Amino acid sequence: MKILRDEEGQTLVMVALSLTVLLGFVGLATDVGMMLRQKRIAQSAADTAAIAAAGEAMLEGNPTSVTSGMTTAANHDLTMAGVSPSSTVSLILHASPNISASAFNTAGYVQAIVTLKTPTIFMGLFHIKNVNVSASAIASAALQSAGCFNIQNAEGLANPAGTMGGNSELFGNHCGVTINGNLDMGGSSNINAEFVVASGNIVNGGSSSITGKVSKNAPPTPDPLPKLQQTANQPTINTTAKTCTAPSGSGMSCIYNFNGGNLSGTLQSNTLYVFDSNVNSGHGPYVSGTVTGSGDTIYLSGNIPFDFDNNGSMTVTPPGYGSSCTGSANPYCGIVVDAPSDGANNHGTYSCATGKGNNGNNPAEIYFDFGSSTTKIEGVIYAPYMQMFVQDQGASTTLDTDVVIGNFCSQSATLKVNGYNAAYSPLARMGLVY
Repeated sequence: MKILRDEEGQTLVMVALSLTVLLGFVGLATDVGMMLRQKRIAQSAADTAAIAAAGEAMLEGNPTSVTSGMTTAANHDLTMAGVSPSSTVSLILHASPNISASAFNTAGYVQAIVTLKTPTIFMGLFHIKNVNVSASAIASAALQSAGCFNIQNAEGLANPAGTMGGNSELFGNHCGVTINGNLDMGGSSNINAEFVVASGNIVNGGSSSITGKVSKNAPPTPDPLPKLQQTANQPTINTTAKTCTAPSGSGMSCIYNFNGGNLSGTLQSNTLYVFDSNVNSGHGPYVSGTVTGSGDTIYLSGNIPFDFDNNGSMTVTPPGYGSSCTGSANPYCGIVVDAPSDGANNHGTYSCATGKGNNGNNPAEIYFDFGSSTTKIEGVIYAPYMQMFVQDQGASTTLDTDVVIGNFCSQSATLKVNGYNAAYSPLARMGLVY
């Protein structure tokens, strides 16, 4: 009877049972935590794939069904993001996705669904070896965006991507500023814009300030004009014969290294002006005197700068000015400066030296040392690998342009960017919508 009443060892049994339950909860929590992590990865991957596919769809005329090009673009960007399609990663694309939000059921919208096959620990005890974790995103290249000053930092090598010092001011009162990378502001520099979005950090040194909505650590902004990277949309250059031919469909004349690189006088209308390293001993074209042009595009190649540092004035409008570029066969519709590869070999190597002249004639630089010049340019400046340097000395400068630049260096300059008329602009307004 004493043996039956003996309670020794019961605590050990209770502890063993409790540990079993606790270990079960730990295993379940591990599974849930893993699935939540996979959900975040899947969502990021879906966002990436949707943007890539929407960009390719735009190039293909926004088809209403998925093409091989869209699939290739999405898979490429997934691989670059470290989520390669495999036996454990699946990607499904839908063009003009037929979902509950009817606004997305039109050309120009692409849905990406990414599914990750996730192994389990605790649930594996109940023969649930894997769980599929999915995420969906919808992107479009048919959006209207107020962004007009894009520091593209094309290869991500420039750090910081934007630098402003002294009394520098950047005004985009009717548009926004996007930076792929970090922005360093010092002195009493100021940005006044609708919004400022950086994929990295924004450092405000001195008494610098930003007026407008600010976002940091945002997703990078994709290239808004990827079509200009295609060989078919670039001129054919014959350096021996000193001639060039504009792309098929542009309907434009082409002039190679006009006037030795000295831009002056009245330019020939509807003409592509091509400049490469064989001009001005590699120093690139520059503005001299009064320059006017209508329906013209300036094409830069060969790691050369483009200088606005003389005491001249320039007023140029791009092809298609005054009308929409939607559906235009001319790849240069709305483009006033095109430098799709200029600076690709030097990108990320530029400093932002202070003082007049310290950045002059750097390779692959758009150089605004205004002097007493007056510049009024309309259209799109597309130079995703070049540096834009601004040094102001009391000039009057208006950029009625959308700017796509590699990196930005402003030294005690006031730059006003009004943006190109949205009804005319050819920029691919692309982003996530769902």
